[in-house]
Amino acid sequence: MDYNLLNSLITLLVGGVAFAVYTLNKRHEKSSAATIIIMDIRHAEGVVQSILERNQIDISTKDVLSENNWSKYKHLFAKNFSQDDFVAFNRFFDSCVEMSDARKRLREVFYTSLNTKAQLVQEKIHSIANLDTPEGQVEAEKVFKEISNGHRAFDPNEPKERIMKNLQMMGKLSNTPSFDKLKNFSGSKT
Repeated sequence: MDYNLLNSLITLLVGGVAFAVYTLNKRHEKSSAATIIIMDIRHAEGVVQSILERNQIDISTKDVLSENNWSKYKHLFAKNFSQDDFVAFNRFFDSCVEMSDARKRLREVFYTSLNTKAQLVQEKIHSIANLDTPEGQVEAEKVFKEISNGHRAFDPNEPKERIMKNLQMMGKLSNTPSFDKLKNFSGSKT
């Protein structure tokens, strides 16, 4: 038996197995990426629906997108999606990123406002001359109630307007043929 021929056959067999494993791994990666992106889209659309139903944006508004998985995985679908598909997905996820950034800004301003308010209360209370006396304690309680009940935290409009603008631009992706293509890659029937 010729050992060179046997060695070549074994090398060919190992190469074929390695190629098959690589191909299956790439297919699984694409399927997993599609599933993750579908979950992101459904979550974002659910948050948007909640905003529209409540007709209110505040610090309790949920984050639309915790991580931009579309940006991470879109290269896997380059051969399968048309330019229009990419435009739709990019517009949707760019709007989600912008809305998440605006929500983060809204929360930062709110908590900065609360900290400033707390600082003001402390400064006013500590400026009371006779704080250790019962009259001073009454005055401190009055200052605390006046500031706590009389003034709300600053509520900026700019982040809310950015959220609403992007909410209108993003559209609903789950009703499109592009989304159906993505579902096919994930193996999802629903």
